[in-house]
Amino acid sequence: MGWNPRQYLIAFNMVPGIGGRRLVALEQHFGSLAAAWHAPYGALTQVRGIGPKLAAQFCQLRPSLCPRQEEEWAAGLGAKILTLYDDHYPPYLRRLAVPPPVLYVQGTLPPEPGVAVVGTRRPSRAGLAQARFFTEEIVLRGEAVISGLARGIDCAAHQRALELGGTTVAVLGSNLQAIYPAEHRHLAQAIARQGAVVSEFSSRCPTVPGNFPRRNRIIAGFARGVLVVQAGARSGALRTADWALELGLDVWSIPGEISDPLREGNHLLIKQGAQLVTAPSELFTAGLGGAKPHPPTLEQLFAAGRSANEVAALLKKPIQEVLAELSRLQVKGVSQRN
Repeated sequence: MGWNPRQYLIAFNMVPGIGGRRLVALEQHFGSLAAAWHAPYGALTQVRGIGPKLAAQFCQLRPSLCPRQEEEWAAGLGAKILTLYDDHYPPYLRRLAVPPPVLYVQGTLPPEPGVAVVGTRRPSRAGLAQARFFTEEIVLRGEAVISGLARGIDCAAHQRALELGGTTVAVLGSNLQAIYPAEHRHLAQAIARQGAVVSEFSSRCPTVPGNFPRRNRIIAGFARGVLVVQAGARSGALRTADWALELGLDVWSIPGEISDPLREGNHLLIKQGAQLVTAPSELFTAGLGGAKPHPPTLEQLFAAGRSANEVAALLKKPIQEVLAELSRLQVKGVSQRN
């Protein structure tokens, strides 16, 4: 067949029900994924975590799966496939107890983990405003904004990062072709141009509810800390926070009115030890998460609505130089947000 080890990994990832833990079990049992791929049904049923049903399903699918075709499918979407066997697999994802064995990537991954901004799909106006406000500071500090492309808080964070020219990463609960929700397809395309859209799901994987809890662990893997903006008691954002705590990362939670059901999750996290935050600067307090802020650009500061005097102070530039630069930007059609 002539496949290399990474191609066997891609092929196994196309089989529903075979994820990171079962791949490890297969490799340990047979000595290599190549040997596991060619193993007969009876031998497969002897592997820990692989029962008769999954072994039968794999044997039925095996003849139709081709990693080379999968790589061509990804390339047709402008994406590349990374595997755990690749040297350039992002090291921050290797921190996860079960890193995604295969990652489909449109765009460019950030060199360092960023800050995850997550929350409810049905936020209040205050929640949306807070998502945008905190995202501004993350972008101005030069860090990537990580979220899940969902409606509500996720969407607001991605959009504000794009508006400011920042880097943002969208982690999907679907494969790269079946963007979910469908109305965010254009948003995903913009994110891929200014950051990355990533998924662990193959071309064969349907979009089902069970995908999204798996997606949440990857969001945490891309982050140095998780900000929960607004979340109910059963919000998926709490699962992302759980993954972050397992990794020893910071978890920040914005409090609200105690009778607000959209803040129940936030208050639960605070009771469990999450850091209560009321200002974006608190995400960058020395010693919390090891943030390495980078100086913002003049364009980003103006896009965020900072005054000329504030920009001059932040960039340590003479006010006359800042005003001259502002005039140049306005000529180019870049105006300060009202």
